[in-house]
Amino acid sequence: MPTKYVNGGSIRTRNISVVTLGSQNPNKTILLTERDSGSGGFCAEWIYWLNRLYFSDQMGFLHCFNWIDSQFFVEKSIENKNIFEYYFEQPYGLTVQDVKKSKNVIIDKNSIDYGYYDVFAPGRNDDYIVTEEDFDKLAQMQRKYIHIESGLKKEIEREIEQLLGADKVLAVHARGADAKIHYANHPIPIEIDKYIEETEKSLKIIGADKVFLATDDNNILKAFMNKYQEKLIYYKDVERSDGVRMSCYGEVRREQHHYRLGKEIIKDVYTLAACSGIVCSASYVSYMARIVKKASGENFQIVNSISSSKRKKGMNLTDPLAIKKVEALWNQELKDAKKGDRK
Repeated sequence: MPTKYVNGGSIRTRNISVVTLGSQNPNKTILLTERDSGSGGFCAEWIYWLNRLYFSDQMGFLHCFNWIDSQFFVEKSIENKNIFEYYFEQPYGLTVQDVKKSKNVIIDKNSIDYGYYDVFAPGRNDDYIVTEEDFDKLAQMQRKYIHIESGLKKEIEREIEQLLGADKVLAVHARGADAKIHYANHPIPIEIDKYIEETEKSLKIIGADKVFLATDDNNILKAFMNKYQEKLIYYKDVERSDGVRMSCYGEVRREQHHYRLGKEIIKDVYTLAACSGIVCSASYVSYMARIVKKASGENFQIVNSISSSKRKKGMNLTDPLAIKKVEALWNQELKDAKKGDRK
């Protein structure tokens, strides 16, 4: 990477293309991030946005997001085709339509020149390795630029208040379901007994009254219900898995199912962040909860992050054949569940 020197210090030069798409916003430079997230999870995408915002913020660019497709979160009943705008306000209030008629537009790319390695982002060789400095930088971007759509924000705040009340609550995010599949470069999942063991330790340390559990796995939920009974609180209207199926995979007969999948994750993240402490493992949901907590200007009394090594060998999720094998497994699980329902 070429460098130049200013006042004795080296700075990185960037090879960035600026295109003219029209005559609007002549005095602004706008970074346009267009995304097809494929089969990626919601919080991995969220952290990706924060990575891109860190770059544009450092460079002095305005920013606009156009989340154009996703295997899980496209809601056909919503007229707006930008999934980002289902849930969030644009960072600078720009519309995609106006940006695509603007004079100075940078089409975002996943490269060193475009800041992809300036702060943590998913999908790289260092995936899941987030430093405290990364958390601080991502939290700054969350605080400055990510704002939930006003109606959804009020709905989520109301539900959090109703669920948590005035109790002191320990948050637990327990990743299960498809995490049990042998994915390469992903953390080896934590056993249920270990989650409960660490929850017990953390409850005693902070003296919490209740446990809020966010999980994608019904088996984990049942174990926590048996252990904590009336002390356990959780959202009952969340889609979860009974096996190794990714909880957002498969059609469910409920109104605006795909929109609600995203809303459920956002609600879980903000509820986790509203608690006094958190027990978790390496996952993007728990990372986002920690980022949102920092962005609020507060800190958890305890962050009990259960360590786990990354699996070096396994299914490569960049391989379409591997993805087909995983989806065949999930489809069989859905068929078996339907057969069980008919009995």
